[in-house]
Amino acid sequence: MYARLLILALLTATPALARDDPRGLIPVERPRITNGAACGDSVPAGPLTLPDLVDLALCRNPATAVAWASVRSAAAGVGIARGAELPSLSVQVGPTLSRTDYFGSSRIVTGNGQSFGTGGGSSTDLGSTANLALDWLIFDFGGRRARIEAARASQRSALASFADTAQGIALDTVTAYNSVNANRASVVAAEASVLFAIRSFDTARAREVAGVATPSDRLQAQTSRSQAELTLTQARGNLTTSMGQLATVVALPPSTRLDLAPAPPLGSSDLLKTDIDTLIRDAERLRPDILAQRAQVEVAAANVRAARSDLRPSFGFSAQNNVSYAASDNDRNTSSVGVTMSVPLFNGYARTYQATQAKAELDRAAATAEQVRQRAGLDVFSNYTALDTAIRSLASARDLIASATAAADIAQGRYKAGVGTFTDLLNAQSSLASARQQLVQADFNVRTAQAQLARSIGGIGENVDAQRGTR
Repeated sequence: MYARLLILALLTATPALARDDPRGLIPVERPRITNGAACGDSVPAGPLTLPDLVDLALCRNPATAVAWASVRSAAAGVGIARGAELPSLSVQVGPTLSRTDYFGSSRIVTGNGQSFGTGGGSSTDLGSTANLALDWLIFDFGGRRARIEAARASQRSALASFADTAQGIALDTVTAYNSVNANRASVVAAEASVLFAIRSFDTARAREVAGVATPSDRLQAQTSRSQAELTLTQARGNLTTSMGQLATVVALPPSTRLDLAPAPPLGSSDLLKTDIDTLIRDAERLRPDILAQRAQVEVAAANVRAARSDLRPSFGFSAQNNVSYAASDNDRNTSSVGVTMSVPLFNGYARTYQATQAKAELDRAAATAEQVRQRAGLDVFSNYTALDTAIRSLASARDLIASATAAADIAQGRYKAGVGTFTDLLNAQSSLASARQQLVQADFNVRTAQAQLARSIGGIGENVDAQRGTR
């Protein structure tokens, strides 16, 4: 019997120990928020587009690994909760050493009336025991089901949180990519300002040599050129910094030199064609942070049901078989089977307060869900307004650069012809440099606002996919 119990225990435990996920509950592949290629170990060959960078960031950024581990942990939690659906089986085996000591003395009376005494003594026995036990919860007024539902809701919350993390990484990548392109445009604008300043300096020096201008014009032109060169140096430094920030977002060393494709043309802002109330309703349906919080409400509601079930009786089935072998007449095999009812009577009101606490947690989760929903609506409204403002500002910046360019050309021509002052030329030159930078900033604002509005609705993945194949 001892050997049979040991073999049965090993056969029972081996299948469970051989697999990490015997129920097949743990997800293997990460959910996708874009239609990009599957994750690989190497960086794709350049030039890299924005969708390439987003795919790279989603695969390599440690934040996604942290969120994905939470998803797998929550899935394992479902397996833990579902363990109560099946019986638990355990076996205990091992040798036993027992010693019995006899103390004092006793009188033994013979048949003829004589008696004699016996002294103390001891005995030692070496034996073995084996115990096989089965326990199975039959009914507990919904507590087991509630705990399984809570675990499944926790998994849904973890999945939504993963999607929220992924969308946040996508937005960070878009912002960093736009920043690189904006700084590149700033460098180009600064280089154009330096060339214009050089031409103005050459003109002022030529007029001074010809005796039709004062040294003051040349010195002012030299100062303006130096200022333009300083601005160019700063723009190049900002570009280097933004390149390092982009590399960090995609989980590469900041010193990595990424080969980037040129920025695609500015896309149309179709989201502005949709009514703002419709966008807010879309956000309430799609935003992963709202979905995650709603799942937390489901978790809290299930915990309330589980806590209330703990106040009621539960019914279970148990069976045991115990073998004891000591190489004596006391060797025995004992079996038992039964149905038990466990009734919680009193434990210092702890169960009552646990149920009250679970209800308070449900109220808090519901209020938090409403807060998240309201913040999401404001987020959509704010980004909608910001995008509309950015588009209008871009149109004004384009008009401004056109007029500033024409004014600077006229001022430079008038000064060269001797009919304009150098002060007018400096003012026009400064206005043109400012207009170039405003155009760069306006373009950056529109691109970033588009991504932020898509993120606030919960559809930044579609926004990124729309740029696939564009160069």
